[in-house]
Amino acid sequence: MGYPLVLLSAFLFAAGGNVVKALFKLGYSPLVLAQLRIWSAFIGLFLSLLVIRPSLLRVDRRQLPALAIFGGVGLAGVQLSYYLTIARINIAVALLVQYLGLVAVTVFERYHRRQAVGRQVWAALAMVLIGAFFAVGAYQPALFRVNLPGVMLGLMSAGFFAFYILRASTLARRLDTWTILLYGFGAGSVLWAAFDAVSGTALPTDLRIWAVMALLGLIGTLLAHGLFVMALRTVRPSAAGIIATAEPVFAGLIAYLVLGDRLQPLQIFGAAVIVAGIIAVQAGSRDAAVPAPAIQ
Repeated sequence: MGYPLVLLSAFLFAAGGNVVKALFKLGYSPLVLAQLRIWSAFIGLFLSLLVIRPSLLRVDRRQLPALAIFGGVGLAGVQLSYYLTIARINIAVALLVQYLGLVAVTVFERYHRRQAVGRQVWAALAMVLIGAFFAVGAYQPALFRVNLPGVMLGLMSAGFFAFYILRASTLARRLDTWTILLYGFGAGSVLWAAFDAVSGTALPTDLRIWAVMALLGLIGTLLAHGLFVMALRTVRPSAAGIIATAEPVFAGLIAYLVLGDRLQPLQIFGAAVIVAGIIAVQAGSRDAAVPAPAIQ
C-alpha cells in the first residue's frame, strides 16, 4: 500500500499548490499562507485525536526532543524556506531545486545507513529529476534570471526537504503517524508564532481566507503529510521521494483540467519521463521496500 499512499499524497499536495498559486495572485503573502496551513493542520489534528483517539496525544518524554526537531526543522523548516524561496524566484525553479534534496536522501541511505541502492533506483532518480526539469517548464531561459539569495534559499529548502523525509522515516518506525504529525505540527506552530513576533508579520483579517486555508490545512497539508508518513513505514525514503515527484504531473493536469492552463509539448514530455521513473522504481520494489514495523 506504500506506493498508492505516496501517489495520493502527491495529488493532494498538487491540488493544494494550485490553490496557493491562485491566492498568491490575489496578493496574499507566502509567509502568511504557510503558517495558516500549519496552524490549521495542528488544530484540526489535535481536536480530532482528542475526540477519537486521545491515547495518541500521549508520548514518552524521551521522544519529545526528536519530535520537536522533526517539527521545527523538518515541517516548519521546509515550509518556511520553500515559501521564502518562491517569494524571490519562480515557483517552477524553486520546486526543481527542492527536488535536488532527493539526491541527498539517496546518498544518505546508501552511505550512512549502509542500505543497498540498486541501479534501478539511481536510474529512476535521474529520470524524475530530468522529467521534473521539463514538467515544471524550467527549460525556459527567462526562469533562470534568478537572484543569488533565491537560489541559496532554494538549496536550503532542498536540505530541509531531505531532512524531513529521512527523519519522518525514522520516527515512523517507532510512533503512530498521527502522533508524529501532532507534535511535529505543534512545534512548527510555535516556531511560526515566534517568527511573527520577531518579524511583525500581520495576519489577514478576512475570515474567508482563514476558512480556505483551514480546509487546505486539513486536506492539502495534514492528510497529505499523513499519507506520506504512513507510506514511509513500508517504502524506503529514496523510493518514496522519487514517487512524490508525481506532484508536478498532478499539478499540471489539475491546472489544465480545472484552470484551463495550456501544457507545452516539453512539459508533457517531462511528465512522461517522471511517470517512467516512478514505474522504474516500482519495478525495483524489492530494493525499495522495508518491512512494516509494529507500532506499540
